[in-house]
Amino acid sequence: MNAFRGLTHAFFVSIIVTALAGAGGASTDPSQAGNPGQNPAPAAASSSAGQAVGADSAAADPASTEQQSAGAQSTDQKVQDLQKKVDELDQKLKDVQHEQELKKVEDAAAAEKAKTEATVTANTSGFTIESPHGNFLLKIGADLQVDNRTFFGENSTNPMDQMLLRRVRPTFSGTIYKYIDYFFRPDFGQGSVVIYDAYVTLKYFDFAQVQAGKFKPPVSLERLQSDDDTSFVERGYPTMLAPSRDIGYQVGGDILPRHISYSVGAFNGVPDNGLSDASVSDHRDFAGRLFFNLFNPEVANLGFGVGASSGSVDAEALPSYKTFAQNSFFTFNSGVTEGGHRTRLQPGLYYYMGAFGLLTEYGLTEEDMQKGTFRTDIGYRAWQVAGSYILTGEKKSFKSPTPKKNFDPRNHGWGAVEIAVRTGEFTADRALFTDGFASATASPRLAHEVVGGVNWYLNRLFRISGDYGRTNFGGGATTAMGINRPTEKALIFRFQINFI
Repeated sequence: MNAFRGLTHAFFVSIIVTALAGAGGASTDPSQAGNPGQNPAPAAASSSAGQAVGADSAAADPASTEQQSAGAQSTDQKVQDLQKKVDELDQKLKDVQHEQELKKVEDAAAAEKAKTEATVTANTSGFTIESPHGNFLLKIGADLQVDNRTFFGENSTNPMDQMLLRRVRPTFSGTIYKYIDYFFRPDFGQGSVVIYDAYVTLKYFDFAQVQAGKFKPPVSLERLQSDDDTSFVERGYPTMLAPSRDIGYQVGGDILPRHISYSVGAFNGVPDNGLSDASVSDHRDFAGRLFFNLFNPEVANLGFGVGASSGSVDAEALPSYKTFAQNSFFTFNSGVTEGGHRTRLQPGLYYYMGAFGLLTEYGLTEEDMQKGTFRTDIGYRAWQVAGSYILTGEKKSFKSPTPKKNFDPRNHGWGAVEIAVRTGEFTADRALFTDGFASATASPRLAHEVVGGVNWYLNRLFRISGDYGRTNFGGGATTAMGINRPTEKALIFRFQINFI
């Protein structure tokens, strides 16, 4: 910059000198300029005479002297003006240089600050605090579901109509040292406090990620789907035959990225649809899952696989089975306990094409049950088929859709609207009743449901759902009551917000 300023100064000085030299040359010999073809010798010979005549003329013409003086002053003024411009340009160059030096200092300070200062963001995934380079991350989210349940018909087994907080789950998740993720989620819904998820994941290798803590065992397809992404407010019957959460260790990952995945783990063991914070025996439950994804998910997505578990049920609590409206419909006789071995098998499939979605699953649980000294193997089976279609044209997937236009009527935005229908069935072995483990007049052997629903996604985070479910039973009542437990008819509205 200093060299450039010096060259500029020299350039303007040379212009001034040239101008002055040109002015002096023009006044020394005007006769030559007017007669370029004259012989130079006579001109030199008459130079003294010309000078004498010029001197006499100058002396005799005072006006000519004043004009020469004015010309000299005009030249001095031009020099001063040019010098002033040179000084102004020089100052501007100094200012530019100073600004560039300040910018360098500010950029260096900003770069140093970025190396040590965390960034804070808020979006559809929650509130995030992240360290430079992503080595440390804290994400805070929430899951809130407010339900209104209404039952129809004269049915003594129906619970009362109610409004309740189905789920109230703050979430805390993130990363430490880049390769270790953590997730913690308690639930304050329905008047109790339960830790649903609390685990860490070592994700250094995509094909072998290690997870430890309390989480969903890899058995049921629908269970592995988030509570906020299901097409219905409550899950189907096959999910009831799978564990909800369990404490253990798991290794899983991609055998073929985006197409073949696996999970295997060892767990404490919990009843069907149950969860626990402690082991009830020194026996373990082993679970695994193999899943295949075909096609390009951008066009269509077909996924299918099978999950299974096997282990001891010694000292475990008895399972509890519920209807669509979360009404317990199955009870065991007094003195019945779990004892022996249990095996679960759950194949499942989903298919998504444009706005259409299909999910189907089958569940089988066989376990030993005991009453006194008598022990026998009992089986429970369940299946479901669920279909959905998004009327507003958004793409359906295993996760909730993102509306093309969020709810904003003034700007012609109404969100996304989905319709869904599901049918499913639960059955228990006849030996459960013939061997005295349950009463045919109190517990139905069969439950069949049909559920229809509408989901309105106002945006990616907020959803309003309305589901109507009808459940018919086989057995579960006395002869006087018609043998079959009365049909359950329930309407559930849900207001849901989640950002995880």
